[in-house]
Amino acid sequence: MRIATLFFALTLSTLVAQESPMPSSTPSASPAPSIAPSPPPSVAPLLSPSVAPSPAVSVEPSPSVAPARAIRLRFALPPLDGSISLGIYDAAGKLVRVLHREDAVTDFEAGHDALETSWDGHDDAGQALPNGKYHARGYVVGGLKVEGVDYFFNDWVTDENSPHFLRLTQLWMESGELLLEAEMPGGVKTAFVCDQTTGLPGAEKAAPTGVHCQHIPTLPNVTDCAEGREGTIWFIDSPDPQAPRVVKQVAPNREVLRRLEYPPTELQPERIEASPTAEKIFLLEQGSGLQRFRGLELVKTTTDGADGPVSDWKSFLEKKIVAHRDFSFVSGKPAAKGGNSSAAPAKISQKLRADPLQNDAPGKVELAVGIDEDGSYLQTADGLPLRTISDTPHLTRTVLSRPNDGALDVFQDDGAVVEQYRISNLAEMIAFDCGDFELK
Repeated sequence: MRIATLFFALTLSTLVAQESPMPSSTPSASPAPSIAPSPPPSVAPLLSPSVAPSPAVSVEPSPSVAPARAIRLRFALPPLDGSISLGIYDAAGKLVRVLHREDAVTDFEAGHDALETSWDGHDDAGQALPNGKYHARGYVVGGLKVEGVDYFFNDWVTDENSPHFLRLTQLWMESGELLLEAEMPGGVKTAFVCDQTTGLPGAEKAAPTGVHCQHIPTLPNVTDCAEGREGTIWFIDSPDPQAPRVVKQVAPNREVLRRLEYPPTELQPERIEASPTAEKIFLLEQGSGLQRFRGLELVKTTTDGADGPVSDWKSFLEKKIVAHRDFSFVSGKPAAKGGNSSAAPAKISQKLRADPLQNDAPGKVELAVGIDEDGSYLQTADGLPLRTISDTPHLTRTVLSRPNDGALDVFQDDGAVVEQYRISNLAEMIAFDCGDFELK
């Protein structure tokens, strides 16, 4: 977006400026502006060289909203192409209203020598605020770059279009299609068509209902079963809850054809499906803090097992979901266990560009990350949103990391996966201040 050139051509004598040798995230306060009962003059009065400049702000009742409460704000725009965020703060410095969030210049009214906007005296919840002193300040946010970097703890998530499986709950084979039934963030249960060669999820479908395998009532000690090729049945045998499980294939006459034994230290099978046309099976296996989905195909079957035939299988696809609720960091990377999560900062300090119109030295701002139902966003430490990061819903936690002086890494978790985003060019922001005013 382009900032109108009339704001860049202003001379210092026509801009009401603020002297601040080292502005902070809240630029230095100015003398309280007066409340004008009539519209402001069309041209701002010139300041005498002997009079200290004050912020370019005026406050007046607005005829477009309730006159008794409306406040009119005017501010000279810093010379930087970007979006504008502006907040209203109470006398204690608490953000009470996000008046503008990542807005364009066209979302403001163009005055003779400044941009103008109105505040109706309400907070973000729409409640009328008490009379008293308030303050308005904000930021022009320039060319910040936001990019996705990596995904952790969930092999199903490989790009921004991947479904976020909290966990798979069942496998189904319908009309030759393998379906993955899954629980998603937010408590939704659905199903996806799964490519039987690559494991990639495809089209979303409603989760099937009813009994998964009609043979379960006739098979004792069975956790799950599936129909294989040529009328055979695959099932997970678990006669002893404390013993390792065994996957078996039986003929229509219940003769055991193949066995797949699990060592006690391995993940144990919970759900099974089988190809109706090939010697392939698909398994959901579970262990402490880990779920694994595998596709196995037969290599050979031997008959020298003490309990019957034993088969050799090879895995042609594998995907894992790792529990990571309290993930921390080891060598700069997220780790499900171990590490030190308390070492991650809750906010970082960032040096900003100076505003040449105000003769200011470069300022600083404390940055953090906010989350809501729409995703995540970069914000000031006091809560003013500055730039959208992602539209990932159902986020529960964010952790910050500082790769260099001009960038910020955000690790955000929705329970299914931890996404890493990098925000760079952080110095491309300028703070501006509208000063104090009285709400009556």
